Amino acid sequence: MPNEGATEPEVSFDVLAADLQRLRREAGDISYAEIAARIAARRESEGMSAGAARIARSTVFDVFRPGRRRVNADLVREVALALGEDEQSAAQWRQRSLDARGSLTADVPAAPAPAPTPVAPAVHGPGEGALRVALLVAVLVGCTGLNLFGAAVVRRWDLPIFLDMIGTATAAFALGPWYGALVGVTTNVLGGIILGPENVLFAVVNVTGAVVWGYGIRRSARTIPRFVVLNVAVAFACTLVAVPVNVLYDGNGGHLSDAVIAAMRDAEGLWAAAFSANLPVSVGDKVIAGFLALACARLLGPFRLREPQPPLLVPGGGSPAHRTRMTA
Repeated sequence: MPNEGATEPEVSFDVLAADLQRLRREAGDISYAEIAARIAARRESEGMSAGAARIARSTVFDVFRPGRRRVNADLVREVALALGEDEQSAAQWRQRSLDARGSLTADVPAAPAPAPTPVAPAVHGPGEGALRVALLVAVLVGCTGLNLFGAAVVRRWDLPIFLDMIGTATAAFALGPWYGALVGVTTNVLGGIILGPENVLFAVVNVTGAVVWGYGIRRSARTIPRFVVLNVAVAFACTLVAVPVNVLYDGNGGHLSDAVIAAMRDAEGLWAAAFSANLPVSVGDKVIAGFLALACARLLGPFRLREPQPPLLVPGGGSPAHRTRMTA
């Protein structure tokens, strides 16, 4: 039960999170995935549909994470019940979260200004400047939407991949690596607003993929076999930067691979488990994302938003005949 002997109730969200962690340890160090499963089962027993009852592991993890400015009081109650508290104690946990919410001051920091839209390349003719800028913005928005759509598909169907970097790769191929990085950062910032703040830190993975894809397709991946190698290199680079973020979240990044990490961490340790679980998934994901993005980028080729275009974006690019013409 929360702080029964205290003379004055604690209202800090950080204190609440620390006490919930203590309760979780006392209950047997139950995993966040198990807590989510218990909450879903309880909701279903109370008449809620299976789809509506489901809750993400990352959402449960956020309740235990310090530094929050908002916490769902009803979810705190459900977490307490899932950890073995009775209804009366769970109600007290809920009240504590409401007290913490009421204690926050109104001076919320201003949101950061949005990143500036990149300037379009040099204009090729009178009146084309505005059109090129409009096309550029439309492509960036579309690529960001493609990332969010892929992530939503994975969450909806529990797919063992990510699919949240197809738009990043498309922008990196068609426009350049730093346009891809802009799409990646925008995707993760929006994901942090929609799905949870843990998504923001994974922006480093999106940026890494954009840089390797964007430079790689221009400097080395001039054939399909080399393009496959490029996608594998992107997967390896993304895993290297994703593992520290996963470790920061104690192996609970809100993906199916979390279960693999949990199964392997006792034998291999958290770092090795996170790497071993992420790399195979990342390789499959980046190969799929790379080829889907290549198809999308080829559709954008006729607009010639950036010159010169990578060889693989040119019709027939990557074929032996095309390579012969280039070297002639």
